[in-house]
Formats: sequence, structure tokens, C-alpha cells
Amino acid sequence: MGKRRNVILYIGTSIDGFIANDDGTLEWLESTEVEGDSGYNSLLNRIDTVVMGKGTYDTIRGFDMDYPYSDYKNYVISKSVSGSDEYASFINEDVKAFINNLKQQPGRDIWLIGGGKLAREFFKENLIDEFQLAIAPIILGKGISLYNGDDITQKYNLIKVEKLGQLAMLHYKKI
Repeated sequence: MGKRRNVILYIGTSIDGFIANDDGTLEWLESTEVEGDSGYNSLLNRIDTVVMGKGTYDTIRGFDMDYPYSDYKNYVISKSVSGSDEYASFINEDVKAFINNLKQQPGRDIWLIGGGKLAREFFKENLIDEFQLAIAPIILGKGISLYNGDDITQKYNLIKVEKLGQLAMLHYKKI
């Protein structure tokens, strides 16, 4: 049997845990001085699958550029859309069962892109094997939170800490 695939949450946050403004914009993160690629290319070399929520998918599709993840298998968790489009398959089923099944299939690791609501569902179901957090030097005070105060305790080992310009990159793996 091959190596079990990991689910990796690679995401940028503010110091106070927000991953986007209320409207989903990220100019505060985009304007942060960064050295290197923050591990982004290393991540892309490890994965063959991306999973995201419908809001994140719509945001990415709204960018004035080609869809950046067309070389990967794309799953969008959605309660409102089914079927597929030219880039993604829309999934409306139990997230835990879907991800556990996906992890058993042959392939490379799986990137949970976002958003916050979906990430919290992954937290609750203990589905995240690795966190790669890019922490920007800003406190937003409001927006879309990565954390929601749910009564969840999960332990991770700190694997790596990097200073990349003004970003702090923290890499954790599940114990």
C-alpha cells in the first residue's frame, strides 16, 4: 500500500487570525513585503489535488487571470452547486467521508486552499495533517476568521519557522 496522502492547509493570516477582509479581499496580505515564494512552489510540487469552498473558488475565478490550478484535480465543497465545470468537481456530501476517501486514493498530497468556513469544518473533523501558516505583520480586528472559538483541541509539532521578509512562516505537522 502506498503512502497515505496528507491534507495541507497552506494559508496567509493576520496576527489575529483573519484570512481575508469581510469582502474576501487580501490587499493587506498582497502588500506585505515577502522574500522568496513563502514555500508556495514547494507546496505545489507536493500536491496533485486542491480542495476549496465555493466562496474561495468564486473569488479565484473572479481574478483577472487564467485559473491558476488547472493542472491539479480541483474539488469545490458546495451546498448550492453540483456537477462540474471546466476546472472543478462540485462536492455536496459529508466532508469527512469525502476527504477520508480521497486520502486513501493513490496520489500526492491535498491542498486545502480555504476558506475559513471550510477550514473550520476540517478542524472539527480533525482532517488537517499539516499547517503552513504565513503570518503577516498586521492586526485586522475583523474579517473572515481562520478560527472560530470552537471547542477543539488538536496537537501538532512545530517543524519549521522561517522569516521571509515581513512574513513569519510556521509549519506544523499532526502528532
